[in-house]
Amino acid sequence: MATNSSTLSAAGPRIKVCESEAKRILTKWQATLAANNASNPPVAITTLDISCRAWPLPTLEVLEPALVQIAPTVTTLKIDDIIASLPTDDGFATLAFFNRVFNPAMAPNITEIDLSDNALGTRSLNHIPDLLERSPKLNHLSLHNCGMSKEVARQLSEKLGSTIAPQLKSLRLGRNQMGKEGASSFGELFQLTTSLECLSYAGSRPLSEGTMDLCKGLVALAEAGEDGKTKLVELDLDDCNFGTGENEEEDALLPLCTVLRASPNLKKLVVKDGGLEQDGFEILVDAVVESGAKLSYLDIGALDLEEDGAEALANFIKDHLSDSLEELHAETNSFEDGGLQKLLPVLVNCPKLKVLNITENLLEADGFAAISTTKIPTLEKLVMKENMEEDIDEEVVKNIRGLYPTVLIADDDEEVTEEEPTPATEDTHVDDLAEALGAAQI
Repeated sequence: MATNSSTLSAAGPRIKVCESEAKRILTKWQATLAANNASNPPVAITTLDISCRAWPLPTLEVLEPALVQIAPTVTTLKIDDIIASLPTDDGFATLAFFNRVFNPAMAPNITEIDLSDNALGTRSLNHIPDLLERSPKLNHLSLHNCGMSKEVARQLSEKLGSTIAPQLKSLRLGRNQMGKEGASSFGELFQLTTSLECLSYAGSRPLSEGTMDLCKGLVALAEAGEDGKTKLVELDLDDCNFGTGENEEEDALLPLCTVLRASPNLKKLVVKDGGLEQDGFEILVDAVVESGAKLSYLDIGALDLEEDGAEALANFIKDHLSDSLEELHAETNSFEDGGLQKLLPVLVNCPKLKVLNITENLLEADGFAAISTTKIPTLEKLVMKENMEEDIDEEVVKNIRGLYPTVLIADDDEEVTEEEPTPATEDTHVDDLAEALGAAQI
């Protein structure tokens, strides 16, 4: 018997869906819709999730009756990774199908679209103008790992800037390798995103010049905001190059700090691999403190902070974040045993801390001993790989493993999940899609 649900989904192996399977999916969906309509009150479909499967046009046409029926009530459209392995023209046809069925007239209530992991070239943009430019209520847009080039970045930023930019609350653009030119284009767009709360530009390689343009765009956003403040809650700038602040003209750290001082609502901050080093980190800390933001998620991985930086981090947490911090990612910072021993007593007094990542920090016997004898009461997950664990007494390692529900120490340790992914007959890894596609964008 079908049960009520506000979501229609089509989970299955990450392969090209055939028409016979599409018919089975349609039958299942029709039963769900019938059950929804028969309930009192009726249950509307608000989420469509057909992600991580390749959908040729003929299979979508099989599903079209159900899709047209739900279009008016759908608010969330998860169509990420739906054209992998399809020939170029077939991929265009698939994108155009969704642009037609979920155009503003038929689907006026869409607030969230996820197009991640779809290869989006300049020609692709021409097939989805209604989805990207004309959805009247679109607030959340994800274009992560779409293989976008600097030219796509330029065109997309212009299209969004002239249409929906002011209504966007979250924008995810990570892993697109758009270079400094793409960053410059989006820096201009950010000035217009006056409702922006969540921004991810992780791993899109802006280099120093592009990072400067991104941060200047965010400074302009703050200046345009009420009382000179942003609405930012999450800011992920992983792999952006801020410098240490020593060179005021070239280092993007200074405009970044202007943004941070203007972001009192910030909860998540990622500056991993940002080239800050200890001096830059202390400048950043001062900006966050001045804003009054209470971070719950902080990622300062690969900043080369060393032992003195660990002490600065400990003081920052103790004085300002002890009552809010839930996740701390501080891998690859060369804390060594001395730095960890300064940090651990502070973390013990963080009543919300659930995740700690101290991978690759040159920890040896004293560091491992400190961890084994210092239990953080609320911690659920400890990650500390690549810390010379092979030289540590087995009893010490065993003690550490017994402290928390999830402890990852050895290189081959893997987190146990409750549900195993559905087996696929094709490669299920999509993180490197952009590199695999190379210049062959569609």
